[in-house]
Amino acid sequence: MVTRSVYKGAMMPTDWTRTLSAATTIAVTAALLAGCAAPPEAAPEPTGSPGVEVGPEIADAVAGVIGAGAVAVVVDVRNGDEAVQWTEGVADLDEERSAEADDPVRIASISKTVLAVVILQLVEEGEISLDTTVEEVLPGLLASAPGDVTIGQLLAHTSGLPDYIPVLAPDVQAVIDGREKTYEPEELVAIAQQQPWHAAPGTAFHYTNAGYTVLGLIAEEVTGDTVPDLMSARVFEPAGMDETAHPDGSAMPDRALRGYMSVDGEHVDMTEFEPSFWSYGASLISTVGDVGVFNAALQGGELLEEETLAQMRAVGAEGYGLGVLAGGDACGTEPAGPVYGQRGNGFGYNSITLASADGERVVTVAYTGGSFDPATDPIFRAVNDVLIAGLAHTCP
Repeated sequence: MVTRSVYKGAMMPTDWTRTLSAATTIAVTAALLAGCAAPPEAAPEPTGSPGVEVGPEIADAVAGVIGAGAVAVVVDVRNGDEAVQWTEGVADLDEERSAEADDPVRIASISKTVLAVVILQLVEEGEISLDTTVEEVLPGLLASAPGDVTIGQLLAHTSGLPDYIPVLAPDVQAVIDGREKTYEPEELVAIAQQQPWHAAPGTAFHYTNAGYTVLGLIAEEVTGDTVPDLMSARVFEPAGMDETAHPDGSAMPDRALRGYMSVDGEHVDMTEFEPSFWSYGASLISTVGDVGVFNAALQGGELLEEETLAQMRAVGAEGYGLGVLAGGDACGTEPAGPVYGQRGNGFGYNSITLASADGERVVTVAYTGGSFDPATDPIFRAVNDVLIAGLAHTCP
């Protein structure tokens, strides 16, 4: 299914792939986007508004995601003021309701980019700097640290701070059994520190959700406001994200995609999940359209000053900057231009968004039915085919 609209304005080894699979999934995404891949075969011919030329490549790739095992996939492709959505699969296996482009999903670590914008805005305002240490703002929070941890290191995942996820969710059964347990942010940071630090601060990349939990605590301490309120006032409202929110509890909106996780050939419904497990860096609920609007606004310079955005995009060897990952465009230029965004790997929900450097061309994908380990899931490669097709579809 394809729909068209017009808008105005504007992610089990010890280190565990759920955290984005760190350098592995980033590198794979970048490599796949650096060149075009052949789309899967056979898909229903898409339909669109009269006079709008819609080729089959994206529809073929979207059908390939279902063929790879997804229950539902929703796609939003933006080119300037025009947006086109594709959907395949079912939103609810029990009710057999077809997936729709505006069905809400959990966007997992795409939330990190939203929080990074808030932090960088506070840097622009002089409230903090990238060199501000955690100890300066929240004394004793990282008491086990082998050195000073800075805000910039937390944004870039180079603090060396361990993650709490391997402790709380060492296997899929632990995830299923613990889906309703609540956590305080400080508790998660303490749990993370039960493990050895991965490296001295600033010396190595290691993706950690706990680092963004610390960033959320810093934002609240500095401003006196809650992270949900900060995200709403500083990002959602100016970007025009009307369908995005920080959940109050484990329930999803009635019309949301059900979040299925593939376990031993069965689809386990993970829709109801306590958001405090993900804390500030991976708990948002949104739609592919809203995520597309956000990435367009961010890369288009509407949320950060030019110099700050350049700092955010300064990626290391792992392809990760200050809350964003980078890949190569699919427009056939040599060398390929950069695209920027984020991947969100949750339990039952997976998503990714990538945008051209000017924010004019954006592709956002969300799907359900993925496995516990997204990096080894065949759906992962199929989704990259969608990204390639979507970016190629909007080539100048």
